[in-house]
Amino acid sequence: MNNGRAVASLISGRLIYAINWYNFAAVFALIARDLNQNVSGLGVVVGSFYLGAGLFQIPGGLLAAKIGPRKTAAYGTLLASAASLATSAVTDFSQITVLRFLVGMGMAFVFAPGVILMARYFREQAEGFSVGLFNAVFYGGGALGIFGWAVLADAWGWRESLAISGGLGILTAALMILLVPRDPVREDFAMELTEIRRIFTSKWLFLLGLGMFGMMSIWGIVTAFMVYYMEASLKIGVVLAGSVGALALLGSGISCPVLGALYDRTRKATELMFICGIAGVAGLELASQPNVAAAALANLVAGFATGGIVTVGFSAARELAHAEYETLAVSCLNGTQLFAGFIFPPLFSLSVISLGYSRAWMLSGLYTFPFIAALLLTKSKRVTGHIS
Repeated sequence: MNNGRAVASLISGRLIYAINWYNFAAVFALIARDLNQNVSGLGVVVGSFYLGAGLFQIPGGLLAAKIGPRKTAAYGTLLASAASLATSAVTDFSQITVLRFLVGMGMAFVFAPGVILMARYFREQAEGFSVGLFNAVFYGGGALGIFGWAVLADAWGWRESLAISGGLGILTAALMILLVPRDPVREDFAMELTEIRRIFTSKWLFLLGLGMFGMMSIWGIVTAFMVYYMEASLKIGVVLAGSVGALALLGSGISCPVLGALYDRTRKATELMFICGIAGVAGLELASQPNVAAAALANLVAGFATGGIVTVGFSAARELAHAEYETLAVSCLNGTQLFAGFIFPPLFSLSVISLGYSRAWMLSGLYTFPFIAALLLTKSKRVTGHIS
């Protein structure tokens, strides 16, 4: 690490970013009571959030190439945090759907620039660890968002809890502006269509994206529905459900630095990602057993698998493009996987209504496996400064 203050500001921003990402799932049961909603409403809002996060990944990558990752990440954090703060004042459920889209949109401008900035402040050959650390903070913040905000909402109310996380997010945007050095943006920089075309048409990046799409399908379902499932179907309290739900984030937080360091040593991206993907599918099958112990184990397994696959995938993608386009390569990969969050949570909610939770969990494991298997169609490689 060669700039502790910058890294500290990025980590604090990542922590609150994660809280604003995941705390909605923790407080949804209270929102549902106030606004007369059920699992179908949760599916719609989660889909709206992931749509915003997915649609604006590539615009975020292009903006970062033009103005630099520091400004892009700060502006995105500000937008996401302001929308989260505004959610605390809604009067009907349709407003929440729009605001969660804006939260996702703002977050689309944060992740890839953050990955690039973190790697910039770590020594060469430790970039995988830096990405793992960045993701570990995300999952740790997510665990705090699910468990801590379940407790906070239960004690103070869901509106107050969302107002707190939104306000903290605005504060972290200010810290980024103050503590992260200005980007070395070239005055003569212009978009190179040849380089952009290489990224958009990369078969290797596309196959990595399919594997991560399958994993994000699993992750989106587990993190969005597990807490509400335990409350509504297994009949356990908000705080205990939040505690069990947070195990997914705990598992991810453990796996991120471990798999990041393993990737630094082996450079076997697709092999490591495939193993993690199969573990994620197994986690969904575990969730089909209707008891708290199975739910807890499913959360841990799915979380550990997700942390590993995203850390390795983003570390590999970052190395495949010229410096100005690292953010775009990461954004393309992230955008591909995030669309799973738009597609599969609404489908899962419909499956629950039609088939019940146990069969819905089992079916989800079956339809995510083909995407994970796509990783077998490619092989690991490292091509710094060029993408093919």
